[in-house]
Amino acid sequence: MSRQCPRCIILDNDQLLDTYISDGPSRTPSFCPLSFSRSIGSVKQKLWQTMSETLSVASEANVKAKTIKQEWQEFKGAFTSIAGFKKFAILENSSRLANKDLRPVPEQNRTWAWWNFFAYWFSESWAVSTWSLGSSMVSGGMTVKASILVFFFANVFLVFFIVLNARAASMYGIGFSVLARTSFGIYGHYFQVVVRSILGIIWGGVQLYYEGQFISIMFRCIFTSWWTLPNHIPASQYTDTKTMVAFFLAFLITIPFTALPTHKLKHIFSIKCVLMPMAGMGVVIWTCTRNGGVDTGILVEPAAMSQTAFAFYVLSQCNSIWGATSALVVTSPDLTRFSKTPSAQIYGNMLALPVAQLICGCFGILSTAAVYEMWGTAYWNPYDLLNAILDHHYNSKARAGIFFAAFSFFFATLGTSLACNIMPFAMDMSCIAPKVINTVRGQLLCLVVAFAIVPWRIVSTSNGFLTFMSGYSIFQGSVVGVMIVDYFMRKGNINLNDCYRTSRSGSYYYFYGINIRAFFAFIAGFVVPLPGFIGTFGTTSVSTAATYINDMGWLMSLLFGIVAYFIACVIFPLPNVDKSAPFESYVNHQPVEDLSLSSGKSDIEAQEKEGATFGVVEV
Repeated sequence: MSRQCPRCIILDNDQLLDTYISDGPSRTPSFCPLSFSRSIGSVKQKLWQTMSETLSVASEANVKAKTIKQEWQEFKGAFTSIAGFKKFAILENSSRLANKDLRPVPEQNRTWAWWNFFAYWFSESWAVSTWSLGSSMVSGGMTVKASILVFFFANVFLVFFIVLNARAASMYGIGFSVLARTSFGIYGHYFQVVVRSILGIIWGGVQLYYEGQFISIMFRCIFTSWWTLPNHIPASQYTDTKTMVAFFLAFLITIPFTALPTHKLKHIFSIKCVLMPMAGMGVVIWTCTRNGGVDTGILVEPAAMSQTAFAFYVLSQCNSIWGATSALVVTSPDLTRFSKTPSAQIYGNMLALPVAQLICGCFGILSTAAVYEMWGTAYWNPYDLLNAILDHHYNSKARAGIFFAAFSFFFATLGTSLACNIMPFAMDMSCIAPKVINTVRGQLLCLVVAFAIVPWRIVSTSNGFLTFMSGYSIFQGSVVGVMIVDYFMRKGNINLNDCYRTSRSGSYYYFYGINIRAFFAFIAGFVVPLPGFIGTFGTTSVSTAATYINDMGWLMSLLFGIVAYFIACVIFPLPNVDKSAPFESYVNHQPVEDLSLSSGKSDIEAQEKEGATFGVVEV
């Protein structure tokens, strides 16, 4: 029987190894030949493990470099033959329901901590729409104090539903396009995907137009002759030479960002959340200093209205805030799927959104109030405000300050467009055609189509169309309501395999691939505020009650969608729900089938391959 010294029994090998590495063998406590031998063995094992990891990293980098080179060769080969084009066009490891971007996010890419979500929401709040909402409240007759309160409480209410809708994505690592399959059905989800993609295209084009406006302001700060640049474009096109040049430059600048992987967008938001508050603060300080302060009372006398009418007016302003952010509420799963932990998105979202929206809204309110007192005009959007400052003060100091502010707003608008419009559209297109479109191709497609819809004409002439787009949130509130209720009715348990399965036995096949409960709730949600929404076009008269309901359009759509779906699920219970399973018990160690094997075959054939897995979802 071998002998061991008492120290070897008390002190385990890891402790001996750490001591040996840090102090050397001569200082190993209670040194004996047996412990020294064990330490040497552990050191060898540790060094070998380190070398293996280093070689593995180097090998991965080499493989990645080879992959990029191969992709470039395939791109060049696509124009040499039909076979080469097909090889380039068809994505590897893809099927009719899955590709690399639609599968659950692998652990190594789930890198978003709470501060990344904080930076995202803090930076995302600094948008043209947020600034304009605050200033439009003041120009509409609300006091500065009342406008600030409305901003704060509206966003506190909103962030609660953002966190709830993002919960499933943070647990399972899947985006909206896949998550919608669980609630609307394996085929029914395509309707919601198409609806969201149309929204992304239109607002992507409008945001591109906004980017061009800020580029034009930067050129005006640099070149004194820019504002008087000769125009050779007919007036019937509703644009001019300088606007088109700036718009085209915005288009070119955006192209490289479309190649950025989605999980790396966090770096843009980190820069944006530092840059924009500085620019906004500079604009507010300049306008308030020039005006000698700001009046916190009513700047624009509103039309006489009853207390009831005023209450609904306040609610309509809250609804404007909810509606402006409604696309982000729906889109939030596309980013929260990269959450490092489920709690990361909760803390980041709840801390950032109310504070950032309040600050940006306040800056828009204060600057508009100060400028209105100075010049008698309420400039409610930032690019008109910056141009107005140059109209009144075209000197070197003003030009330098406005250049920095315009650049900041340009970068902020670029980030907003990428996160809210271009990336969601790419995910939707990838969902519709997963064998040929990934996020990079989808983002490039979005950019090209956004250019093609001539957004300058939409902004300049299509007032009715913009009214429709502004009220579009009534069609999104019930979608959020359905997805939230569906997740919690399932006790947070999602069968990931069935999200990529068209089999009739799948959990999300429902009635020929469509969940009738979800579409019933979706319609019930938007049909309530619909009459008042139609009345906003001015083509027909509606009752006062319908107008009031439409003033709360997104809220009504959300609440009625929640109630309708809950009742439908109680009367007609969801199929394939394990009521005995604990809450979110499917999250840990759920094997997911490798649907890449379905390339060229049906999904069902691929699913029948025994033992095929592409990973384990762990949180």
